[in-house]
Amino acid sequence: MKHHVFISIIAALLFVSGCTQHEESSKPVANGGGSVTLWTNKTELFMEYPALLVEKEVRFAVHLTWISNFKAVTEGELTLEFTSSDGSQFTASTNSPTSPGIFRPTITFNQAGTFHLTMVLSGAETDTLEIENLQVYSSESDIPEEAENSSGEALITYLKEQQWKTDFRTETVRQERISNTIHAAGEIVPKLNAEAIVAAPFTGYIPAEKNLRLPVPGSQIERGTILALMMPSAETPGGNEDFASRFTDAETERDLAKRELERAKKLYAIQGLSEKELQEAESEFRRAVATYNTLSGYIQTKNDSSLFSLADGFQLIAPISGTISEFSIVPGKQVNAGEPLFRIIDTKEVWVRVNVPVTDIGKVSHPQKAWMQISGVEEPLSIDEQNGKLISVGNVVEEMTRTVPVIFQVNNFLNKLRIGMIGEVHISTGNERDALVVPESSLIEEEGRYSVYVHVEGEAFAKREVQLGAKEADRVEIISGILEGERVVTVGAYQVRLASLSSQLPAHGHAH
Repeated sequence: MKHHVFISIIAALLFVSGCTQHEESSKPVANGGGSVTLWTNKTELFMEYPALLVEKEVRFAVHLTWISNFKAVTEGELTLEFTSSDGSQFTASTNSPTSPGIFRPTITFNQAGTFHLTMVLSGAETDTLEIENLQVYSSESDIPEEAENSSGEALITYLKEQQWKTDFRTETVRQERISNTIHAAGEIVPKLNAEAIVAAPFTGYIPAEKNLRLPVPGSQIERGTILALMMPSAETPGGNEDFASRFTDAETERDLAKRELERAKKLYAIQGLSEKELQEAESEFRRAVATYNTLSGYIQTKNDSSLFSLADGFQLIAPISGTISEFSIVPGKQVNAGEPLFRIIDTKEVWVRVNVPVTDIGKVSHPQKAWMQISGVEEPLSIDEQNGKLISVGNVVEEMTRTVPVIFQVNNFLNKLRIGMIGEVHISTGNERDALVVPESSLIEEEGRYSVYVHVEGEAFAKREVQLGAKEADRVEIISGILEGERVVTVGAYQVRLASLSSQLPAHGHAH
């Protein structure tokens, strides 16, 4: 549209056609012409036309946009059927758009009056649009004087051709349920008992020739998986036979203690043994088992028995299922007893640890919902009863940070959450209420003040300063500045802002 300043009052009309809700704004323009902007659940219409005069051919510029992706309608037949109050009908149609998104049907009226327009788009996708109160005049002298723009708003022109070529979307401002939130720093951490360090159970080395398929960081492994084959070091006091003999002795003592305990139980049953002697047998068995478990740790022999070949070495096994997150092995290099070799984390469920400032912890009693905006991730992580739960609210203030830990557990079956991810967490404090809500992406911040761009008409936008309220995930409460039912730019607000800074309007190119 060529006009930078739009004239006349915006008329907002709501009506229903079939099962589709339509939102319409229309306004007259210079010399008796007009424009109509209308949204259905399928399409957005922006139609411009000159003065509608009897016996004069009129050419419409009909811009159609798919609501699904806010791109131009590029195919289909468009039919315009005008019906007067006395039932007279005039029809115009065009088989296809003359350029992407723009249809240019022509029509000649032979009588004046007020007309209702039914516009039908047919083809692979269909839609029907209804427009009321189009005025056809007998002559130019019948055209009323132009009204003044009563809104007083400075309007920004951002053409349809520009909108279609960029990532651009709008959304209707509606009432939604929202609650107050507090926000704090959060981090993705392993849940309790979902992390294990596999350390070297003795001083030794990992022979390269026997470890050709070592698991690497990122590998998914199951509990009991053989991670590596380890050999005792010959440099260990006592050499190879020292560890091997100690392991064999511990296994033998465990088996002997078990048999002795079974014998003691039988004797005690026939009163051939005192209770004290039975307790001593039980104690000896527990000691032998503990010694064996200490030596075995995360290893097992080839057949999990004392009949093993030292040449085969000892197998380090995974104590839990999960992902290898760290790997500290150089094949052939000696490692000392207790030195960590693998770190395994089960990430099917993770914890979100939130460090809530002590000044806000009083607002959190038993939160059931939270949202985490993770650095580098577009979509916020929603935490609710659908995918997680509250684990704990701390009772002790951490002295250094003056914060209290609040921990949530979250399902991570798609494995999108990584241990160590950080971000800002918003925790709901409850007390839900109805409020006007817009996506956070619609906000433009300038020196701590926020504004949105309201889609007034097809190619006209108004900048409105808004006051913000509560925030939930990517939705923000608007306390003042816009009205329910208005449409705001949710994607592409920055491009509209650039258009507002342009000192020269681009050529429109719409020929009527």
